[in-house]
Parts: sequence; structure tokens; C-alpha cells
Amino acid sequence: MEIVNNIIETTLNSFDFTYCILVNLITYIVIKAWDDLNGNIVIPIWSKRLVLCLAIIAVSIFYYLTGSDTKLILNSAILAPVSWTWIFKPICKKFKIDYKQIDKQLN
Repeated sequence: MEIVNNIIETTLNSFDFTYCILVNLITYIVIKAWDDLNGNIVIPIWSKRLVLCLAIIAVSIFYYLTGSDTKLILNSAILAPVSWTWIFKPICKKFKIDYKQIDKQLN
């Protein structure tokens, strides 16, 4: 049981979950606002990825300047898009607050 507790503690100390939420929230707000202003035109996937990268860079700079560990920032930057895909996007789809998708435009 001690090994499991050690693994859980190490995992929790290796990531900043607030960082992930902040990156995903900034990305969602920017893409959703852009999507609403765009009307029926769907935002390309690469543009959404660019917004994600810019959000990661901005939040990383903020965290670095406030004294966070570089390894923690890097680990959290890797986790942020994964947490969007596996946790936050399904929640947004469930509540029907997701932004437009390219496949919806084609149908």
C-alpha cells in the first residue's frame, strides 16, 4: 500500500493541475469567442492548436516568473492538451457548450 501512496504522491507533485485548467480555460475562451465572431465559418484545427500553444507559452511564462519549477511547468504543459481531450472536452460536449467542429460543417 505504501508503494501506491508513493506513486500517487509523486504524480500529484509532478503536475500542476491548476496550470492545466488555466491553459484549457484560456484556450476554450479564445476559440469560443473566435468561433462566435466567425459565424458559420469553422476554425481550422491548426488554428486551434496555435491558440493552445500560445496559451501554454503565456501561462508558462507567468508560472516561470512567479518562481515555479521548470520541470513542473513542462510536465503540466504536456498534460494540458491531454486533460482537454480526455476530461474537459467530453464535459463540454455533454453540456453542449463545445465549439463548432469541422465534421459538423461538412454534414
